[in-house]
Amino acid sequence: MNKKNIISIFGCSFLAAIIILSTTNNVNVAFSQHESHESQTTGIYDSLTILLDGKVIDAKKFIHLYTSAPSNIASAHIQAHLPCDTNGVSPLKVLGGMMIMPDLPPLNMTLDPMSTPGTMCMYHLDISQQNGSKITDIALLNPTEQDIMLPNMTSAVIHVSEIATAKAGEEEHAAAGH
Repeated sequence: MNKKNIISIFGCSFLAAIIILSTTNNVNVAFSQHESHESQTTGIYDSLTILLDGKVIDAKKFIHLYTSAPSNIASAHIQAHLPCDTNGVSPLKVLGGMMIMPDLPPLNMTLDPMSTPGTMCMYHLDISQQNGSKITDIALLNPTEQDIMLPNMTSAVIHVSEIATAKAGEEEHAAAGH
């Protein structure tokens, strides 16, 4: 090997090492920011359609539809096609929160104009981190005293486009079940 080839190989190796080290430093910087208690979000594309027709939800029970644990949902859209009365009110409730919390309140879903009150209604909701929500899990609850058999066309669509990473200390707290 001549001197020119050795210098070229050494130069390329040196350049590759610099690129690898600079990439590693960016990862460390991001990790350091995470540990400095700054909230960060990650863009994702997680979309699912859940067909629920024919399913039975026992009285006072729920069907778990989605989880992003341990990360909070920062941006999402939920749409549910559920049985409803003539006033557009469904006996079923869509819950959102951290499933380790007792007595989750129902989400404030909006009745869609495409609904047919008295049979099936379409409800939807946008979730954003600005409202301070701590949602990792979404479920469909039957709060009534009777089992409910879901009719044809019952479904839920959940699209999550962004998750918030837990602040340092919160992950350990959530993992411990507190």
